[in-house]
Order: sequence, then C-alpha cells, then structure tokens
Amino acid sequence: MNRGEIWALPDSRNVLIISLTGLEEAYGAVLAIVLHDSGRYPDTAMSVVISDPLPCTAVAVNIVQLRLDRFDGAKLLGPVGTAAMARVDAALRAVQDL
Repeated sequence: MNRGEIWALPDSRNVLIISLTGLEEAYGAVLAIVLHDSGRYPDTAMSVVISDPLPCTAVAVNIVQLRLDRFDGAKLLGPVGTAAMARVDAALRAVQDL
C-alpha cells in the first residue's frame, strides 16, 4: 500500500491512503480518507474533488484508521495524481491547523 492510492474496500467504501508508505508494515494499519461520490461535496479548502482514478471527493475531516485485514478482498483502483494529492495535503493541514 502506498500513500496516494485509492482502494475499493469489500464493504463498498472507497478510501484514499494518506499515511506514509510502509506504515502498514510497521503498525499493521493505515490512515485513510473515506471518499464520497462525485458531486456530493464542493471543492473547498477542506474538500478536494478528484477525477482519476475514481471520480470522487476527499473530505479532509473523514480520516479513519484501518487495520490491514480490512483490505482483504479490496481492489486497488490506482494512484491519485500529484496535483490532486498536493491539494489533499493542503486540506489536511487546514483541517488540522498545521
């Protein structure tokens, strides 16, 4: 699992990995943003509209910690582009007042 990848979980949720690559090996878990269907939320300082690899919106307050077993049967949809991930990073900093 790598930072910036979108995964489709078996429970029908789509998530964007935001923790550092390799964290899952050290701790058996990752941090992710639960993604929303495209068009549900606007593009703001706290939410980022993503077009590829899945049309969706990442809302920076929707952070979850997921154990690796939650990814059993999950499907990798692909990485988010560099520009979109930079906007996600900015939204995370804004929400967490960093």
